[in-house]
Amino acid sequence: MENYGTYIEMPSVPAGAILDRIIRQQRRTKVDVASAAHLIPQRLNDLIHGNRRFTPKNSMDLEQTLNIGIDGFFYIIQAKHDVYNEQKNSRLTQKPNISILTKTTFWDVDLNNVDWSNCADWAIRRVLEYGTTDEIKELARFYGTDKVREVYADPKNFRLYNIVQQNFKDSGL
Repeated sequence: MENYGTYIEMPSVPAGAILDRIIRQQRRTKVDVASAAHLIPQRLNDLIHGNRRFTPKNSMDLEQTLNIGIDGFFYIIQAKHDVYNEQKNSRLTQKPNISILTKTTFWDVDLNNVDWSNCADWAIRRVLEYGTTDEIKELARFYGTDKVREVYADPKNFRLYNIVQQNFKDSGL
């Protein structure tokens, strides 16, 4: 018996993908599962591919068909995935003033697609090594001066530590 509760703790995975995996693990056909859950096969396929949302009823019907002992299993996973996506989108809208950040410093990334909330150390290190004083000041404004000082704490850990020391000094932090 599989521990289905672990799927609930995987918010980055859509409910349809989990449904598809469970069907495969049980070595059942989608037609068989759809029929047993009183769904038309296309509806089941739409749920799997995220073209339709789970309702409490079809979630319960599928749970019963697949012998999953968790009430609202697919509906809960769908809700957790929705929250995960909303949090992810919210984080992507929080960013420093990217008009100050230069392509010279961030040559290898699209600044609009960076999750700035989760990459503070990387961004600060990059700006200290390759950036301008304006870029350092912008990241200090965005992350806080304490965070920049924390990353800078030991300039000898930087590959270009002489440059980092000078850039940090020039920034006035």
